[in-house]
Amino acid sequence: MTSYLEKARRSPQVSRRGFVKASAAATAALAVAGLAGCSNKVEPVEDSAADGVQQASLTEGTWIPAACWHNCGGRCLNKVLVKDGVVVRQKTDDTHEDSVEFPQIRACLRGRSQQQHVFGADRIKYPLKRKHWEPGGGQKELRGIDEWERISWDEAIGYVADELKKVYETYGPTGVLIAGYGTGQNVRLISYLGGAVAEWDSASHGTYLLNVGSLGLPHMGVGPGAVMCTSANDRFDLKNSETIVLYGCNPAWASAGNRCKNFLEAKEAGTEFVYVGPSYNPSASLLEARWIRVRPGTDVSFLLAVAYTMVTQDDPQSNPLVDWDFIEKYTVGFTADTMPEEASLDENLHDYLLGAYDGVPKTPEWASPICGTPVEDIEWFAQLVGKEHKVALLHSFAAARNKGAEDFPQMLMTIGALGGHMGKSGHACGSAFGPTAGDGGPSLVMPGQAGLTPIPNTLGYFVAGPDTWNAVLTGRFFDTGHNMMGSEQGFPPPVEREVDIHLICHDDSGAALQSRMNIPGGIEAHRKVDFVFTQAYTMTTNAKYADIILPACTQWEKKASYFQMIYPGRDFEVFPSKVVDPLYESKSDYDIIVAIAERMGIDPKAIFDFDETQQWFNVIVGSTVMKEDGTGYEPLVTVTQDDIDEWGVQGQPQEGRIGIKELLDKGIYQVERHEGDPYTFIAYKSFVDDPAANPLPSHSGKFEIYCQWKGDWLAASPRGDTPFKPYPTYQVPIEGYETTFDDWDNQVKGDYPYLFFTPHYLRRAHTTLDNVPWLREAFENPVFISAQDAKEKGVVTGDTVLVQSRYGKVLRIASVTETLMPGVLALPHGSWVDIDQETGCDKGGADNVLCGPVTSNSGVSGYNNYNINFEKYDAEQLLPDVEWPQRIVDAE
Repeated sequence: MTSYLEKARRSPQVSRRGFVKASAAATAALAVAGLAGCSNKVEPVEDSAADGVQQASLTEGTWIPAACWHNCGGRCLNKVLVKDGVVVRQKTDDTHEDSVEFPQIRACLRGRSQQQHVFGADRIKYPLKRKHWEPGGGQKELRGIDEWERISWDEAIGYVADELKKVYETYGPTGVLIAGYGTGQNVRLISYLGGAVAEWDSASHGTYLLNVGSLGLPHMGVGPGAVMCTSANDRFDLKNSETIVLYGCNPAWASAGNRCKNFLEAKEAGTEFVYVGPSYNPSASLLEARWIRVRPGTDVSFLLAVAYTMVTQDDPQSNPLVDWDFIEKYTVGFTADTMPEEASLDENLHDYLLGAYDGVPKTPEWASPICGTPVEDIEWFAQLVGKEHKVALLHSFAAARNKGAEDFPQMLMTIGALGGHMGKSGHACGSAFGPTAGDGGPSLVMPGQAGLTPIPNTLGYFVAGPDTWNAVLTGRFFDTGHNMMGSEQGFPPPVEREVDIHLICHDDSGAALQSRMNIPGGIEAHRKVDFVFTQAYTMTTNAKYADIILPACTQWEKKASYFQMIYPGRDFEVFPSKVVDPLYESKSDYDIIVAIAERMGIDPKAIFDFDETQQWFNVIVGSTVMKEDGTGYEPLVTVTQDDIDEWGVQGQPQEGRIGIKELLDKGIYQVERHEGDPYTFIAYKSFVDDPAANPLPSHSGKFEIYCQWKGDWLAASPRGDTPFKPYPTYQVPIEGYETTFDDWDNQVKGDYPYLFFTPHYLRRAHTTLDNVPWLREAFENPVFISAQDAKEKGVVTGDTVLVQSRYGKVLRIASVTETLMPGVLALPHGSWVDIDQETGCDKGGADNVLCGPVTSNSGVSGYNNYNINFEKYDAEQLLPDVEWPQRIVDAE
């Protein structure tokens, strides 16, 4: 039978919306109609192909576990019903009955919208060339606004191969920029060619991507086996806390799915909640949390005042707030008699709090004008986190994504230590982020590795995200190493690099132009170089400003789907399968890079040891599961010789918990938990039980409230001149609340008197899914404004407002709310940029248009404390985004 997809392909009469109307399931067919053109009108459907789809059974077909690969932190289970090449239904985890011990890993509405994403009318169907590009750059100023021409795969591969060869021969690796995180398939080719200038970026983790191991904290990065979850207790211990403090956390939006369920179960058991941050977000509302207001980027001032109150109001008999035994035994540097041997300063945090060095005691009265927290709330919070209360201090990374946030991880750790909230049940001080929000502990299921031989980027030039576009424009930047993690030995001395970038290659796993700060500078940088190419399946910002677009297929269209395992869940891992064949002329990223290599005369085996099937097989069979006694790991998957023969791969039979066919049919392996099982995890318990035998990763083996390594490293930075010290102090950020004033002492506001921050939002996973009509209809992507600020400006919900910073300006529709601190606006992260060429104003509301290329000493991408102004916009009003035409290229 000819598939419905193929019938619709050949039918010029079927409009995109008409096809959806014909398909009772409102499925992937949305996209199929887009094959016929760009119509947004609902038209009657008369074509036989549409009739066939209309008659499609909603129960017949094959259920296939489908990848949910977007970087939201959820990593839930999605399944799709496929009939004749069309996804006719979608569902989530039904592999077992739902329970507290064994919860179903349920997909959120973002994951359930993917059928409209994969089969979207705006899919890039064939290779495209910018009309006015030619070797050497052509009319570079037209990038982003030029027309597109359809070309053949042979032409597209030839252009890319020729430009790569020319740039490497003429300028060498310093003429090439890999824009992105450096994890994509194309990075292997670039590394093989000699490397390139590479980016690193603190991104989601902010200053927690600093070498927090030097403080005694576990690494909080990403990737298979990441231990970012081992700073907090597991979900069964949540109900043992009297109070859970969510510091900047919003799992209801950031990592939807099961994460809030962990906290709801604790609430139902009697645990109370407190939320700290600039907005009373949906998670706080759901949990009926008490709101402690703190302005973006002022968290250290708030926490210093909390610490001051704990110290000065501590009374061992009547009001014991500080766990002095914990401080003495498990920390260094809080007081003069607990200093580390290598300390170069005769200073400590305790005396700094009392004003010994600057004459300013860090009282609640001192902090309140900075952080905006009422004095009584600071004092209440200090009492709450005292040693006598069972408190879990759980943070996301929002407060660390600020300029000047270098001291935040150390300061929050200090509050946890002062209260003795580490190493015991009901107490915690650690991360609640992504798939491990509310469920700390080492992963019980670990994915394997693809097994490819590493190809190092031998150039060794690394530019920080905030500096990237200026490096292209100016030809120089300060290189302080691969990233902020480092080691106790420190980084190499900062080096000023000179580069001459002529080619930008977008990492196929990233969205650098959209997700990096300073989009206007990024556009200027793209219009400077000779050649830009990217792989994409929709007209993303990376693609829009490229010269050649190579149409990539999605994870649903290829067998290897291990990219989604960057953020593993604690007690489960998802193993998706291919859903449909590649649509249109799209190819996998692997096949694209193989074709470029062959055109350049390179043996593809020099880039990839083996094909995608072997890579995916290696990931599956290399996966491990924690032993039932909790003592280590064992193979997850049973593999027979028949399996190996069927896959056509190399491998050895092995015994595991589940057969490979059963695993892929279910699409998930999850460890069933129960109260008191061997997987129970209390963060830092082994250290607290025996610190000598189980030292922390710091130089002293303890929590370092005074950390010489941190002080020395920040002092050596060429990026900023903020005088950070080895212990946490409050420093006025390069841009933050104080810089909203022209005259701080007299409280005279400046031209940009407001702060804004960039919350994650249900419409998108970072920048992905922003083009999906269902999500655009459900979530309008406004700018959120406090009722007080809106009243002063004469703005009401639904008005179009102009938001400006020193670096750019955007238009958005206002949503006026009582749940924001006055003086603070919230612009959701990730909206696709759409700049008006005449005004320079972005109609798409992209947050990184407002975020300029400024950073503090560590090079952090400080998205959340920029200065802005806003006003009611009286010119042409914005239509809701769902009414905008999709970015559909019809270059037939």
